[in-house]
Amino acid sequence: MTAKGDFKKIRRSAEEQGWRVKKRKEYWLFFPPDMQQRPCSMAGSPSSSRSLVNFLARMKQKGYKA
Repeated sequence: MTAKGDFKKIRRSAEEQGWRVKKRKEYWLFFPPDMQQRPCSMAGSPSSSRSLVNFLARMKQKGYKA
């Protein structure tokens, strides 16, 4: 699957788990259900193939379940 398709799956799954997702001009913000934690950000156009992997790792640290 492509990175774009994987990102769509992650976004859909996060919203089902109670995360709020906002699109900004050049990036996405993912707000965890626990409002005490800071949001995770993802670039609108990732610069490397590892950016999606690193983003997913940050999400899991904040409670995302894949």
